[in-house]
Amino acid sequence: MKNSSGPVRQFPLAEQALEDFRTARPTEVPDFRDTVSTFRHLSDARLLGTRRLFRLMGNRWLTRIMGSLGLRAVEYNLPGAEWMVKNTVYQQFVGGVSLEEAIPVIEILAERGVDSILDFGAEGKATERGRDDALEESLRAVEFAASTDSVIGAVVKLTSIIPFELLEQLNDTTIDFENITDDKLKKGLERLDRICRLGRERGSEVYIDAEESWIQHSIDQICERMMSRYNCEKHTVFTTCQMYRHDRLDFLKTSHLRARQDGYKLALKVVRGAYMVKERKRAEATGKPSPIQPTIEATHRDYDAAIAYCVEHHDEIACCLASHNEASTVKLIRAMQEKGIRCDHPNLRFSQLLGMSGNLTFNLAEAGYNVSKYMVYGPVKDVFPYLLRRAQENTSVTGESGRELSMLDQEVRRRGL
Repeated sequence: MKNSSGPVRQFPLAEQALEDFRTARPTEVPDFRDTVSTFRHLSDARLLGTRRLFRLMGNRWLTRIMGSLGLRAVEYNLPGAEWMVKNTVYQQFVGGVSLEEAIPVIEILAERGVDSILDFGAEGKATERGRDDALEESLRAVEFAASTDSVIGAVVKLTSIIPFELLEQLNDTTIDFENITDDKLKKGLERLDRICRLGRERGSEVYIDAEESWIQHSIDQICERMMSRYNCEKHTVFTTCQMYRHDRLDFLKTSHLRARQDGYKLALKVVRGAYMVKERKRAEATGKPSPIQPTIEATHRDYDAAIAYCVEHHDEIACCLASHNEASTVKLIRAMQEKGIRCDHPNLRFSQLLGMSGNLTFNLAEAGYNVSKYMVYGPVKDVFPYLLRRAQENTSVTGESGRELSMLDQEVRRRGL
């Protein structure tokens, strides 16, 4: 059980009404067009500011220019660069520069019945000192999650604690975990083991992110190692499946069979993916087959098949459906209803990124489903690569920005602003 004495206040909904809803087995899905519920927590000024930002992001060429120029400006500490980023896209998608600064955002979400998953925006650390710092921040996040009912866990990017080039070197091998001779790998695995062990001891979940395909096999092996250690009694360590890869559905199923055979519990976050542009460019440059699905329809097909598989085996698999796709969200809800699974079943959870798809997040929460926001935090320089991916590769910002903007326009009109 978590200790509720942490620094974030708890904001339970009307408990009896919520329990009545969950027990009643609803036959309808939440109204994801309900702008009143979606934007209730936003002041008039913040609502108008959010609408302005999404109008800018809907302009693809402007987003690309701002991304490339903004990255250089932040890297070279040009005057006003960090201020500009922090007061636009950063304000929308990042909780704060530190865990302490993110607390007010966590509290607002908690008031709406939404949990947070902490994600310190550190990746690709180039020095042992940087990797040790990332370790300490991850341990702080796990402890914070353990002390706060509205925070369920923390995210770890392996490239923040293990050298990228080392993961790349090992990607075409089978790692012999019983005979590790490389000191940097041994140190990196010790860092991850400390995080996962603390998560199990303190009752916090640890989400290990997927990354580029040319290091992902290394990550998969390491994730499986940690799950076999720390998921024997409950779901603590979560791996990640990027379904825009054509091999991930088979990977999910074989991972489940290995977990069952070896006596531990599979836990995973299912996403569409965040490295598509980079993956295709590298495949073209190296002349290797692309790991990416041939069409968006194939990605949707495998994503929905992954959902169906996890629901079918929900007694064994803990699944976090991390998606901004309304159709996939509805399919999971329908599948749960058809099987008579309670809204708040501990092995099934929805999740969206902070600043995106509030219509899914807040309406799911009000209907009693387990739902969380990925709470990215960290200095502007550390989180800028994340912000670039949000602007360039996540369809919720580009291709689906029209949906977000339409709902913002509707709520502005409703409020008479």
